[in-house]
Order: sequence, then C-alpha cells, then structure tokens
Amino acid sequence: MKIRLLSAQDVRQALPMAQAIDGMKAAYASLSAGQAVMPLRSHVGVADRDGTTLVMPAYLPDEDAPSLAVKVVSVFPQNAQRGEPVIYGLVLALDAATGRPLAIMEGSALTAIRTGAASGAATDVLARPDAAVAAIFGSGVQARTQLEAVCTVRPIQEVRVFSLAHEQA
Repeated sequence: MKIRLLSAQDVRQALPMAQAIDGMKAAYASLSAGQAVMPLRSHVGVADRDGTTLVMPAYLPDEDAPSLAVKVVSVFPQNAQRGEPVIYGLVLALDAATGRPLAIMEGSALTAIRTGAASGAATDVLARPDAAVAAIFGSGVQARTQLEAVCTVRPIQEVRVFSLAHEQA
C-alpha cells in the first residue's frame, strides 16, 4: 500500500484558493442537502497535560468525486512554553470506494486554506460583485487565508485590519 505524505508546503502548492473555494461550495451544498455524513467530533481529554485531542470524520458522497477523510487535531496550550506549536493536526484522506488510505496531510495548512475558502465562498455568494473594500478581524494565519480567498472572488482595492497584535497587522 502506497500512502502519500504531504507537508504544509505540499498542501499549499497542491490546493489553489480558487479550487478550495469551489470545493467548499460543493461541501456546503452537500451538507445543506443532507447528503454529507459528518458526525460530531470526538474529544479525548488529556487532563494531566492540559491538552485535548479532537477526531473529526467526514464523508461527502459526491457522484463525481466522493470524499472520505478523518482530521485529528491536538491542542496542548503548554507547548508554547516549550517553543512548540499549541496545535498539531493531520488529515487522513481515504479512498471513498474502498477505505484504503491515500494520503496523510499536514492539517494546520489545510485548515487555514479551508477556513479561508469558506470566507471566499460566502463572499462570492453574498457580497456585491463590485465590492472593493474588505475588513479583516485578526491578523493570524487564518486572517491571511481569508483575505486571500476574498481577493480571489472580488476585486479588493482596500483592506482594513483590526488586530490586537498591532505588529502583525
């Protein structure tokens, strides 16, 4: 069995924002139609380490490209004191017809793209076609991908950023 391993850089290169936005629109349509299978995430507390691990499976039975995946995210706030990321995540992509593992992807980059793409999908559906000003609350990784997505679907000329971390804005 051959399984691809995709780093954060691989994920960013393989998934352009325009494609991610189209994917989010399809996923939301599947969810709205009651076709998506997305149970509540499971939570495993690691109390003695002040951490938690979340497991999130999902299946989208799209005729053209069915998707089956499991996302695992661990949140350990004490990691910051050790110079490590507070959040680690992986996504396991499976063949929807057989369940065979296809790829293991770095989850933080994929989550940031997905979050941005959700904003891009909403902007594409809800914002005026000539919208030229965007407002962003926050200045972290997800703020950057959200702005990228909004700029993908609208001719943004001005961006207004509100962030408590002034040096990042």
